[in-house]
Amino acid sequence: MSEDYEKLLDRALEQVPKAVLESSRFQIPEAEVAIVGNRTILRNFRSIASALNREPEHLIKYLLRELGVAGNIEGTQAVFQGKFLNTAVDERIRRYVEEFVLCRECGKPDTRLERRERFYILRCEACGARASMRSV
Repeated sequence: MSEDYEKLLDRALEQVPKAVLESSRFQIPEAEVAIVGNRTILRNFRSIASALNREPEHLIKYLLRELGVAGNIEGTQAVFQGKFLNTAVDERIRRYVEEFVLCRECGKPDTRLERRERFYILRCEACGARASMRSV
C-alpha cells in the first residue's frame, strides 16, 4: 500500500508544470523613465509587459487611462504626454499587477488574461482558479 502511494505521488509530481514548482520570487520590473520636454518616455515598456506576461496594448491602455493622458508605443518604449516621475509610473504598474496579473486565490503571477467577447477572464495556471475582470 505504501509503495503504491509513493509511486502515485511521484507520478503526480512529474505531471505538475515546472513553472508552478519554481519558488523564485516574482519581482515587478522598475520603470526606467526619462522626461524629454513635455513628454515622459518609459524606456523599458516592452520588457515590463513581457515580464508581466501581458500584451503591451493592454498595459498601455491601462497606464494611459490611469495617468489620464494621451500616449502611444514607439518601438520598445512608451511615450506619455506630460511629465511623470518614476514613482508615479511604478505605482500604476504595481496596481496593474495587483488587478490584472496576480491570482486572487493563490497570489501567484502564473496567470493568463483571456478575452471572451466583451469580458476578460483571469485564469491561473498554478491553481486553476478563474476570475472575471473589468475591461480597461
